[in-house]
Amino acid sequence: MSSPKQLYDYLPAFIVGVIEGLIVILSLFCFLLARGVDTHLLFIYSGIALVFIAALLAAGAYYTRKEEMDNSGGESKILKIYQSLDIDDHLKKAMVDDTVQENKVWEKEWQEGGNATSSLMPKQYALSVFWGFLAGGIIILINNYLMQLPSYTALLIPFLLLAALGFYKYKLANQKPVNGMLLISLSGMAAAIGAYYAGGFF
Repeated sequence: MSSPKQLYDYLPAFIVGVIEGLIVILSLFCFLLARGVDTHLLFIYSGIALVFIAALLAAGAYYTRKEEMDNSGGESKILKIYQSLDIDDHLKKAMVDDTVQENKVWEKEWQEGGNATSSLMPKQYALSVFWGFLAGGIIILINNYLMQLPSYTALLIPFLLLAALGFYKYKLANQKPVNGMLLISLSGMAAAIGAYYAGGFF
């Protein structure tokens, strides 16, 4: 059974996935709607895209996290190289100490930056993003089924969700929550409206 700490570690990556799912699937739905795609096909195409894009995003998240972990393990490799050098012991010790100190500073800045995903393994990180994206996309599909676009009232729930998620995401990262709320919600709406009008041009 997952502890509160484990759930908290998963949360930032999950929120990123939800935000992406909300914005991408809403924009895609708006674009296809403007293209005049039949309502039945609209949900089928959006559902297929939801699963496909979620898988691609998860794969990208997996390799990104793996690369981060590989790079964070570079200190031990560097220390081994330093310790094998045929140089003065005092100089060797100074080089090792400097590397250790730099790594501690980097770790401190990393943690203070609110990167709560740093304890997640690549697979855990990717799954968090994957399920988050699916959740965000499913919310859009349900919302669009209950409220018919292109009515702007159908954008209300996605707007409020993006605002809340943006606020919480920036708060976790120790950044200004209001900035995150405005940036993510407004950029999401701009992407959806832009996709709708772009679809009408083709």
